[in-house]
Amino acid sequence: MKKCMTIFLTFTLWVSFGTQVADAAKFRIGHHRSVMGAVTIVAHKVGYFNQTLGKGKYTIKQFPQGKVMRQAILANALDVAGAADRAFYSAISKRANISGIANANYWCKANRLLVSPKSPIKSVAGLKGKKLGVGKATGTYFTFKNFVLPKYGMTTNDYTAVNMNNDLRISSLKSRTVHMIALNNPQAAIAIEMGIARSVETFCKYANNLWIIMGNGKTLKKLRPQYVQFLRGFIRGMKLHQSDRKKFVKVYRNHLQSKGAKMSYGVVNASVNDLDFRLLPSEKDYKWFDFMGKVLLKVRKAKRAVDLRKEGMDLSMAKEAMKAEGWSDPSS
Repeated sequence: MKKCMTIFLTFTLWVSFGTQVADAAKFRIGHHRSVMGAVTIVAHKVGYFNQTLGKGKYTIKQFPQGKVMRQAILANALDVAGAADRAFYSAISKRANISGIANANYWCKANRLLVSPKSPIKSVAGLKGKKLGVGKATGTYFTFKNFVLPKYGMTTNDYTAVNMNNDLRISSLKSRTVHMIALNNPQAAIAIEMGIARSVETFCKYANNLWIIMGNGKTLKKLRPQYVQFLRGFIRGMKLHQSDRKKFVKVYRNHLQSKGAKMSYGVVNASVNDLDFRLLPSEKDYKWFDFMGKVLLKVRKAKRAVDLRKEGMDLSMAKEAMKAEGWSDPSS
């Protein structure tokens, strides 16, 4: 029995090691399951990465949170992925071995505060004494606590935060377990279309939320050509978003449905319409990072202040890809 078990474990380890070696030979891409990952998955599904990286020469994996992708990069399980501005800045402040290689998109319009259609709540001020359904460990909640609440003269003592995953927030709002939820598209757009929720507001008045494309510091130099090719495929995905929105929506919707999500064309269209693009950070973006960094230091989510104009960003690959693809960022 022991001999059989030893053989089984040896075989399992051999297969696992062989798989890791095979995957390590391919360029490893991570993407977010919410709308922030739309361009990456569309570029994959349409075949743009096959064109730029080569068919069979990359892997792609879906993640529920940018923070999880950041950790996967730090564990050398991915080469490229995305994360929210807060998670990225925090990592750079701790001298993590990653670099921001481009902006993926601006997602403040995709991040919504929702209430029931007949709720008397008209703004965040109406949350006092009530319950908010939210993921407590997310960048969404960090932004809400530190940039939205202060505008209303409120603190976390003014309401009760109920920690829950995305898939539970809509049902909790419907059952009135909570009075407000924070949710990203496309889930937020689904709830609105179903008549379960009404949008109170987005985060755009309070935060300049960026989704940052991160490169793995352990492979960035060695695989530089692949990073450029990844960005070229990504740019083609952005171009499709601009030139043929119907096709972009159709491809993204097919992907979501393949993952078990049932949603209309209108929901997906509303979700991807909320994305804005600019690959190279503007001075407005850097000023946002400066301001956010001070808040992160204050709440001990950053080890030190970082000027991302001078540290933590390597935009040379994005500039090379932009030139090759004829892409120009819109003016800031």
